[in-house]
Parts: sequence; structure tokens; C-alpha cells
Amino acid sequence: MKKIVLIFTTVAAGVGVSLGLGANNDIQLNNSLRFSWDDNYYQAKTNKTSTGSITEQPEIVANYNRETTYLGLHYRPSFTWFLNPDIDRRQTVQHELDATWNQTLSPRFSFTLTDTLRRGLQPELLDRNNQFVFPDQSYLENSLGGSVGIQLRETTRVDVSGRYYDLRYDEAAVASNNNYKIYSGGLTLRQEISKATSVMGMLNFDSVTYTATGSYAARSSSTTSAGVGLDQVFSPRLLGSISGGWQYRGFELSSISGQNSPYGNFSLTYLFNPRLRMTAGAGYSLWEATIQPYASQERLSSFASVGYDITARMSFYISGGVTRGKYLAEQAANQGSAIVEGANQTSVTGQPVIDGVDTIYQAGARLAYQLLRHNWVDIGYSYTTLSSDLRPDFDKNIYDVGWRVTF
Repeated sequence: MKKIVLIFTTVAAGVGVSLGLGANNDIQLNNSLRFSWDDNYYQAKTNKTSTGSITEQPEIVANYNRETTYLGLHYRPSFTWFLNPDIDRRQTVQHELDATWNQTLSPRFSFTLTDTLRRGLQPELLDRNNQFVFPDQSYLENSLGGSVGIQLRETTRVDVSGRYYDLRYDEAAVASNNNYKIYSGGLTLRQEISKATSVMGMLNFDSVTYTATGSYAARSSSTTSAGVGLDQVFSPRLLGSISGGWQYRGFELSSISGQNSPYGNFSLTYLFNPRLRMTAGAGYSLWEATIQPYASQERLSSFASVGYDITARMSFYISGGVTRGKYLAEQAANQGSAIVEGANQTSVTGQPVIDGVDTIYQAGARLAYQLLRHNWVDIGYSYTTLSSDLRPDFDKNIYDVGWRVTF
């Protein structure tokens, strides 16, 4: 399984050149360079291993913009070198490609197509004692989505959407437990009540299929969700959104009980002044399990972020969040035969699967400064801690610094 993803992501830094191809079209070339320090690379509870790393990320952004057509392409490979000689995984490579097509066919009819492709090359990872931590996690990930918008009336709109997601690992041992596909479809009816208020009705269906053979393939499931939502402009400074409804998830394996659950999400954005802004939100729903052999989790998450432009050249950002996953033994693919332990998600046979809670706390901050017209530097810090009934706790700190120049 992939390592925990930090909620606080780094601000892009790099060298860029923009080549104009017309008033509404351009190709922009960038290159980023960043140094980071991680004080707990293996996410261990004790006997932590720290390492520095250098990440190089060239980038190309292409846009074609016309009155009724927009085409966008964004490609950014990244290369990371680890500086600690005790770490067996000396480098990783990742390719990221995003493509977008927005088309307006008439004043009442439009569609959008998006595709996100990720290719990761991550060799197996051993610790300082030459013990196995992570297998070869090289993978290919693709997400293809589309939506059709129909303006029924001036204040009424219908959106029909669909998505196909495919995750494949190169290593057979990893693929046998973790390869899966998702097919999704949804319908949203949006009604504008006033310039400040819009209400929505939503119906969605998701099918998750674990394509490999073995007991973990039994985690395949289907989820149907129905709900309503509200977007509200309370004032020029305060914007809000809330949605909620009911979900039902059924599983391919008959021994795993189906789940009925409410779901809900909300977010608020407040603009204190043109230089200071805050966003906060929370959500609760059934979610894909991130711990084997469980097939599902009840996930509660919350977040908050603040952005402050200290001067015209200096900006400060801070963010934090909590994600709490509740796992039930009755939702496990192989009940009573294994329980996961450790960062490498291995199974310990002969021990019963138990109910448990897995909670991740995350926080981060970043300061960015424009040295000259085409020069920026930024420094950042992020903190993650795990408190879990199902795997060993850990905490980690990451510090980084980057530089950006544009021409």
C-alpha cells in the first residue's frame, strides 16, 4: 500500500519560460528544484531513520483557448534522490499527465472530458538492518472522467457524469492484493433559487472491482448514494456549501455484511480582507479501506487552512486536518485469520481481525517570498502523527526549501 499522503502539499517552485502562441494560447515550460528533510522516513514508532532528499521536476503546461473550446495539457515528471546511504531505495521517479477538454456546443449544452495519468517507479525499500519494509511499488494509475451539462432553463441545470479509474502495480505480489478498478456514474439537478442560493439533488453509483485473484479480491463492492445539497453566499465575504444524504454499500463476498449509512459534507470560506482568507470543512461517509484485509471504513475528516499575504511579495499559508477511520471486523475479507501490522501492511496469521480506529493528524505551514520580479523562494514544514488500534503509531516531521525563477 502507498504511504500516508500528507494533507499539506508543497508550493510549486521552479524555473519557467513562457512562449506565447496567441492571445488565448500558450506553452509554458518550468523546472522545479527542492530540498527536503524527513526525520522518520520509514514511519516507524521507534528507531527512526532520517534522510534528506532532492527533487527535480521539469514541467510543461499547454493551453488552447477559444470562445467555445478549451484544451489543456499538463505534464510534470519528478525525480527524487535520497541522501542517506542506509536507505536501499536510492531514488524514485514519477510521471504525471493531466489533460482537459471543455466544449460548449450550444448555449444550453456543454461537456467536459478529463484524464489523469500517473506512472510511478518506486523500487522495493529495505531498512537499515536490511529488513523488508515496502515491496516494489511501481504502478500505473489512470482516471478518465467526463460530464455533460444541460441548461434546462435559465435557473435549472442537469449534469450527468461518469468516471473510470484503474490502478495496476508492476510487482505480482503487490498486484494480487491491491489492483482494482472503479466505475462511477452520477446525476445532479441544480436549481438556482436566487443569486445567492442554489439547491441540488444528487444520485450516484460506484462499483469497485479488485481485479486480481485471491481472498483480497473479495473486497469488491458497489455503493449507491442519494442526497441533496445547498450552495449559499451569505455575504460578499462568507461563502458556504453543504450536502448530505444516504449511502448503501454491498459486497461481492456474502460473508461481508452490507452497510447503510448517512453521509454529509460542508465547507465555509471567509474573506477577512483582500489579504487574509480562511477555509474550513468536514465530511463523513463510507470510504475505501486503506488497511488490509478490511473492505470498508467509516471515515470522518475535517480540515482548515489560512492564507495571508503579508506584503505584496510575501505570503504565508497554514493548514491542518484530522482523518478518522473506523474499521469493523465484520467488514474484513478474511475474518478471524489475520490482522495487519506495521508500515508494510503485512498480515500476521493466527490472530483475529478486530474492530479498531485509525486516526491521522496532519498540519503544515509555508512562507513564500518574491526576491525579485522573476525570483521566488519558499520554506515549509509539515507534521504527521498516527494513532491506531490496528497498526503501530508514529509521528514524522518534514522540512523543505525551494527556489523558483521565471523568464
